Amino acid sequence: MEGWKDSGSGGYGDVINRLNFRLQTKAKLKLLLIRDSFGAKGVGAMPIENVTINRICLHEVYRRSDEGVVVRPTYGAGLLKLELDALAAFRSRVVAAFKSTAQCMEMIIREHGEGSVIAHGAHLITTQNPEFVKHSAVFADALATAQGSRQIPGGLMVIFDGTLGNPATPFFGVMKAELHEGFIKTADLQARFVSDLFLSPKTKLYKIGLFVSDGFDARPKLPDGWTVTVYDSAMTASQRDNAATYFHSTFLGLDIPDNSAQQVKKFFEQTRAFIKGANIAEEQKVDLYNGLYTYLKLDRGNTIQTARFAESFMDDVMSDEYLEHMRREKFPQGAIAKDLSEIAGVLRLRKFRFPRAITLSGPPDAVRDLVVVSAIKGEDGAAWTQITIRGQIEAQE
Repeated sequence: MEGWKDSGSGGYGDVINRLNFRLQTKAKLKLLLIRDSFGAKGVGAMPIENVTINRICLHEVYRRSDEGVVVRPTYGAGLLKLELDALAAFRSRVVAAFKSTAQCMEMIIREHGEGSVIAHGAHLITTQNPEFVKHSAVFADALATAQGSRQIPGGLMVIFDGTLGNPATPFFGVMKAELHEGFIKTADLQARFVSDLFLSPKTKLYKIGLFVSDGFDARPKLPDGWTVTVYDSAMTASQRDNAATYFHSTFLGLDIPDNSAQQVKKFFEQTRAFIKGANIAEEQKVDLYNGLYTYLKLDRGNTIQTARFAESFMDDVMSDEYLEHMRREKFPQGAIAKDLSEIAGVLRLRKFRFPRAITLSGPPDAVRDLVVVSAIKGEDGAAWTQITIRGQIEAQE
């Protein structure tokens, strides 16, 4: 692991190395927490490759009136015509969104009967262009109805379809892109103010539902023949707000998996199993265990993800081995809602057990900050453990 130096002496130098590594690990955690507040990138929550965009259609939805009445959307009259560079930019926004760490999640399809978003979308991808434009208007109507509060802003309803993966698999996407303000540079180096920008790469004021067919049938069975992943920047909030709920639940008819607590428990147990079986020094295992407790209990994010944990606490080689281990255990690669209810009791204390019933325990953050555990050689070469606590004894019994 990066930052670990094994002097082999088992003495003071080992303790200094351990403290240095501890500081590096804390620095990584601080970066992790900062990134989580702004939406971390670079770790594939749902990697999508070989994406081809076939058709795009725009409609505009509006904030509800002062009386709380739904305002009729403005419907697009034809397919969106984009130059190649503009189409490439749109494609890049979609691909980049589903590489975001804690901002997208695979969900369960709750509504799949007649009139549901997935039923309309499954029909839409089989239509010719004129019917595609006409039929896509139903999504704008549905979104306008789902926006049940004046606090929810209007925006553009972007309906698109295409293929992804190899072999190519059909998909359709439903995006709400909020409009925002900005300036456009003019030819004479002046600026023109506009209030209808959308899909700017930095603002990311958009939400996407990506429905992917299983590829076995042009019209696969609903809902079993489909998977859906939602991107929403609001997912980084510590609590899901109404904006996130109205989009994925009321509009798209999706639910957050109800087995999140069991998935988190499996993440905890399988990660511990990997650490326990890893061919590394005991001191490194201590730091990985500390990292696991820290990631689950102290990280402010509302999701967990194997790649994100590996990136934060492992070097490249160990990260690859860990991710392969989790794939073998069939653990999802995407983000999972962080429901700690199944392991809350286990996370309260970090414990070390030694021969003859000797136990060292304490809150995970205190153990991480104050305790250094090192393997040393004792009498006749026996394996001993050296524990350094950065503090005095406060009481004895």
